[in-house]
Amino acid sequence: MYREGRPRRKTFPVNLIVDGGVALVVGGGQVGRRKVRQLLEAGAEVELVCPDAVDELSAWAGEGRIRWTKRPFRAGDVAGHLMVFACTDDKHLNRAILDEARTVHVPCCCADGNWSDGDFTTPAIVRSGDMLVSVSTSGQSCTAARDFRDEIASMLAERKNLELVVLGTSDALLPSRKRAPFHLPAEERAAVGRLVGRVRGVHEFFILNTCNRVEIAAVASPEPEVVDVLKRLTSLNRLRDEEYFCIKGYEAFRHLVRVTSGLESSLLGEFHIVSQVKDALDEAEANGWSGSAIRTIGAETMRVSKAVRHAVEGMLRVAEIDQIAVRYLSVHGGLDAKTHVVVIGTGMVGTGVVEALAKTGAQVTWAYHVRKPDFPSTVQLADISEALATADIVVSAVDASNPVVTQEMRAAVADRNVLFVDLGVPRNIDPFYDDWGHGVTVADLDDLKLWHRVKTGVLNEVLAKADAVIRSEYRAPADA
Repeated sequence: MYREGRPRRKTFPVNLIVDGGVALVVGGGQVGRRKVRQLLEAGAEVELVCPDAVDELSAWAGEGRIRWTKRPFRAGDVAGHLMVFACTDDKHLNRAILDEARTVHVPCCCADGNWSDGDFTTPAIVRSGDMLVSVSTSGQSCTAARDFRDEIASMLAERKNLELVVLGTSDALLPSRKRAPFHLPAEERAAVGRLVGRVRGVHEFFILNTCNRVEIAAVASPEPEVVDVLKRLTSLNRLRDEEYFCIKGYEAFRHLVRVTSGLESSLLGEFHIVSQVKDALDEAEANGWSGSAIRTIGAETMRVSKAVRHAVEGMLRVAEIDQIAVRYLSVHGGLDAKTHVVVIGTGMVGTGVVEALAKTGAQVTWAYHVRKPDFPSTVQLADISEALATADIVVSAVDASNPVVTQEMRAAVADRNVLFVDLGVPRNIDPFYDDWGHGVTVADLDDLKLWHRVKTGVLNEVLAKADAVIRSEYRAPADA
């Protein structure tokens, strides 16, 4: 890449303000043309001295964009100029121009082997709007500098087409037992993040991983090839089209606001999602996945989601999972004095279910592991099969790594209409019962949460109100 023996000169990078100044270019070939074009782009006035010039220079002179003196260089031509470029194909003439420039104290750039004796060099540059990027190899390789410049130009061109892309899946599209393999614990998230950070076309991103969703929000090229790579890295390419989402632009921003507002949560309007989004943004910045673009998107998401919450707070019926479970049972199981409900677990959720059931008149047996509750009808977890034999409904809310209602207990519930409601994470009811039949029906957390979100009766109204707020508060990326 670099040629041995070429002089190496240390340089100090500056951006000269040249508008209004007059620069002298001596030489009308392709090198002179490039220097004249760069000077015009910078706002300088240009005087060209040469007997002949390439067509583009001749055209610029005819349009009055440059002043062309059609003759060879003469002593005295340099004086009074802001700078001079010696661009002829005669190295002796270029040296003479440099010597005269030194005499009259005008900075000179030589575009040949005399460059290392000159006062400055012009790096390979690329302009994109107000952005100017320059590349120099300290004189070692013009080809390498141009190659790097072209690569940067390609990247800048990509940035013009960047937009917000959100790719993921959630409980609205995929049940928990199918969604679990796509969740990304911290170590896996870090590994995926490192890979995503190397994808050409993805400039910034963050990963949101919660109990009911996993998604990646990226400032990226919307090209199908880029999205396909993201699908593969997150394993979402293994899902059917209807089991994941990929949204872009304003729709992606609206989605993030809805999520942060709690309106895409299983429990409509819940608040802990805000801290989860903040944690995801902080993680992205700490890992170097994000920069100013994601920071701006994150700040705007928080700002607009706050406005959305304020607008819809009077419309929401925020409920805890124990309350939702009992409402669900009232509709799907029927709760009256003849209904026998077995509640497994004496923690906060189990206690809440028992308290809510007390208002329905249902017969309740409370199953416990160690701490026996002060309740009329209790059974120890080890003897749960006895209680299951007369149960119409079983609600389980135990913090256990393995199911507490196992496949071996199936004889106690076979061929009776028994409704299992599994509130455990991980599952408390053996997945065997999901498709077993024999009169047994199972509803898990996802089923209850989705049911609640639809059955509140205000979902469509809330989302319509939220969308109106988002539209009114939205700022285009350039204004954000």
